[in-house]
Order: sequence, then structure tokens, then C-alpha cells
Amino acid sequence: MKSLPQTGTVALLETLSPYLDNDFLNDLFPRRRTQGRHRLFSPAQLFRVLLLGLLTPAHSFNLLVRLLADHRCWRDFAFLSNKRVLPDAKMLHQFRDRLDLIKLRTINQYLLSPLLGGLDPARKTVAIIDSTDLPAGTNPFKKKKRESTRRDAPQSACARARAIRAAGLSDIRNTLCVFGFRKRLDACYWCL
Repeated sequence: MKSLPQTGTVALLETLSPYLDNDFLNDLFPRRRTQGRHRLFSPAQLFRVLLLGLLTPAHSFNLLVRLLADHRCWRDFAFLSNKRVLPDAKMLHQFRDRLDLIKLRTINQYLLSPLLGGLDPARKTVAIIDSTDLPAGTNPFKKKKRESTRRDAPQSACARARAIRAAGLSDIRNTLCVFGFRKRLDACYWCL
């Protein structure tokens, strides 16, 4: 398997650019017929600028927009001909909102079709689990305090010892001592 050039280099952008079909990307995002100003950038150009955020050291849209004016090879990769007329961070955020899961899977399938088409169907393959549809493992009640509940069943001595918290941490006071300050614990409950 051929190794790719280092991330963020001109050689990597030149290697990856032929795989992105601008006509396919433009057809995937139909233009909305609305009254207003003419759109300055095609969906293919905006998608390529989004890829620059992943392929270069600029990982925020604001930094990427600032660095686009200085890097000609980045503008060539995104087919941006003018140094002064560049997409702003708001345009990139709005375009990223239009990239839903179905469009991302369509682009992924299009990019993988030449790679998978050359494989032998009798060869054993390994599948990678796609977890994009799974909900994130977050706890929405993280900052809420637990309410104390009373248990009906009797507890063992070990369970009672674990339930008691040390009250000394909130009662630490510094008192003047002969050689500086000394920490004094008023109440501390430790159970074995």
C-alpha cells in the first residue's frame, strides 16, 4: 500500500485533490432558488475548505480563513481564485450545518467505490463499526445534586461505612501557630 505524504503539506493536497469530484459535490447540494445576492462559492469549494480544516494545522474556521489568504496551495486545493474574496467563518458553519448524515454517507460511498471495486469478492474482509447513529454517552444530570433517599432494607456495616462522607473537608480552617499556620479539623468522621 502506498504511503501518503505528511499532513498539512502541499504534496498531500495534490494527492487528494483528484479524488474529489466537483460536479458530484455540486449535484449533491442543489442550489436554493431564493431572492438575494448571488452565491460566491460553489458547494464543492466550501467542502474543500472544510477539508482543509482537517488536513492542515488550522483547526478552527476563524484561523483557517485568516491563513487562506497567505497559503496559495490551500486556495488552489479549494479552487479559490481570488486572494481577497474568501469564504468567512459564518459561511463555513452554515455549509457544515447542511452536511447531514445522508450526504456524508453518500460522499463516503462515492470516495470508497474505486477502492472497494478493486477488491476480490471472495477475500475475507474486516468491517469497522460505524457509530455515527449512536447517541453520545453523556450524562445530562451531571451538575444536579443527588437527593438523599431513604432505603427500606437494612444495610450492612460496610455499606453504612461507605455512605458516610468525611465532613472535615468543608470545615478546614487555618489557625495561627507558633511556626506559621496549622490546619485544624473540627469534625472528621472516618469509618473503617
